[in-house]
Order: sequence, then C-alpha cells, then structure tokens
Amino acid sequence: MNYTELKKYVEGKTSDTESEMVRIWLKDKANNVESRKMLGEIWTNSSIHLTGTKPDFDKMLNQVHHQINSENSHLQNPRSGIFRIYHTFSRIAAILILPIILLSLYLYYNPTQIVNELATVSVREIYTKPGTRTKIELPDGTEVWLNDGTTFRYPESFSGKKREVFVDGEAYFEVKSNPKNPFVVNNPMMNTVVTGTRFNLNAYSADKYFEATLVQGKVSLKKNHQTFEMEPGEQVQFDAQNEKIVQKNIATENATAWIDGKLIFTDEKLGIAIKKIGRWYNVEIILADPTLDEYLLTGTFRDEKLDQTLRMISLALPVKFEFKKENNPSKIQRTIFMKKK
Repeated sequence: MNYTELKKYVEGKTSDTESEMVRIWLKDKANNVESRKMLGEIWTNSSIHLTGTKPDFDKMLNQVHHQINSENSHLQNPRSGIFRIYHTFSRIAAILILPIILLSLYLYYNPTQIVNELATVSVREIYTKPGTRTKIELPDGTEVWLNDGTTFRYPESFSGKKREVFVDGEAYFEVKSNPKNPFVVNNPMMNTVVTGTRFNLNAYSADKYFEATLVQGKVSLKKNHQTFEMEPGEQVQFDAQNEKIVQKNIATENATAWIDGKLIFTDEKLGIAIKKIGRWYNVEIILADPTLDEYLLTGTFRDEKLDQTLRMISLALPVKFEFKKENNPSKIQRTIFMKKK
C-alpha cells in the first residue's frame, strides 16, 4: 500500500475493489506503523492546519479498525436482508470515517477560523429589475437602498476584521458605526472603505463610470495603489474609459433624490446625465456627436414619461432625439440617438 492509494481511499475516490484492498491492508496489525505514518503525511499535506497539538493518529486508526471489524453477534444469517443492509452500511462508514475524523478535529482546533470561512461562503445576492427599487437591512444593522438594475451581494453574517459587500449598480448606504470593523464596498472599478457614514454609490460597471457622494462621515476610495479621502458634501467621479477622476463639492440631495423617485441635475455633464436617464427609463441613449458631452444639464424629473423628459431636455439644450427602428420585436430596451439641432 502506498501514500497515493491510501489518500485516495480517505477522500472516498476508490472503487469497491480498491476500497476492499485498503481495508484488508488496514486490518493487518503488522501495517500499523506504516499506516500511522501515512495518515500523518496525509494530514500534514492537506489544506487543514492545526493551531493546537497534532491529532492522535493511533486513536484514529483504532476507530478505523473498529469500524471495519465491528459485527453484531446476533446477525447469524449472512443471507438475511438485515445483514446485507448492515454490511453495506459498514463499507460506506469505513470509507467515510477518516474524512469525518479529520473534519471533526479541524473544527475542534479551529472553531473561529472555520466559522469565518463558512460565513464567507454563505452569501446572498439581490438583483433589482429595471424600474424597481428596494431597501434591505444587513446583519450588522446597516441599511441599503438599491436602485434599478443593481446587483448586490452580502454575507449572511459578518465576521473577521472587515464587513465586506459587493455592489454593481447604484446604492445608498447608512452604515452602522463600528470604527474597529470597517465597512468595505467592493466594485469592479473602485473599492469604498468606511466606518460609520451615509453615502451614495453610482457604479454600474457596464457604464464604465463610478460616482461616490458622501453625505455624512468618512470615506476612503481605493483604486489600485491610489487612495482618495472624502469629506461630507464631496463627490468623486471616475470615468473608467478615460481613466479620469474628478473630485468636487455638490448638493448631496441631488445624488440621493432617486430614493424618493426623483432625478435632479445641477450643471451635470450631458454624457453623465444621459446614462442616469437611460437607466431610469430602461433605454439606451447614445450621443451621436461627442461634443455633446460637454453640454451641462440642470433640471428635476419625477413623474414625467420618457417623451416628456426628452422634450424638456430638447427645450433646455440645442439637442434633438431620434428613436432607432427595431427589427427585433422581442427587444425590450429602446435605443435613442441624441443629436445637435
């Protein structure tokens, strides 16, 4: 018997014939020294690392021997159904006993670490469909509002030194204060690290645009090796396509008005504004002329229909809109081209 064969047996990957050969070898007490040595090597080379003392492999081996050899004296008839069921169960148990012992020892020696690892696996994901908004409360008491078309992931329970979540879309956070346990929002374009604060993120990766607005508290934005510290009333805009970052002061209620069903723009670049309008109405608005991006839009939109909103924009700016004719009737999202008048 070699190390590879025994390891394969421990992992439950052997065939019936191979398993029987391993069990016969384990039953032979002449192999005790070698089997204990190989069990130790399997443990050492596994991904499990003890923080306490090394497990008792003699005890482990004795349990394997006991499981393999155990038979009830009252099972006299080997052809009876009860004997066949017992025999099948014994074979399965013999295969599984070592992994169970290994896992039990790991849980015993690493209770905190295993809880942390399991917490990271138990993750919930929420997706808000276009035209919908939702509010949730996280396990730590943090409240989150999600705008339409947003993907949000969070663990069922926070553990470790950081409270980490993931967002791709727009979300407003009211974070439960805990300076010793920072709250981290991961995003494909930029990560946000906070303690106790209120802030809004507009970060749809498909738009290649990231916008963070701080209402209250402290926020650090991290991009690669760069860090941007924000103060209340500040907004950071990151154009991922052009790798351009702008930090400015704004009226924070403009960035969070979507929670109350409003879109508010104050001297907003048209290229940025139409991304937000397009998502608001579930349409794609394309600038036919790149110079239109420099136009500034000011306005408030609440219950207007799409046609009304576009008409208001065309009255405020020298632009017009053309709807693309769709040959595919199953396509839900419409495409609109914005052009100069």
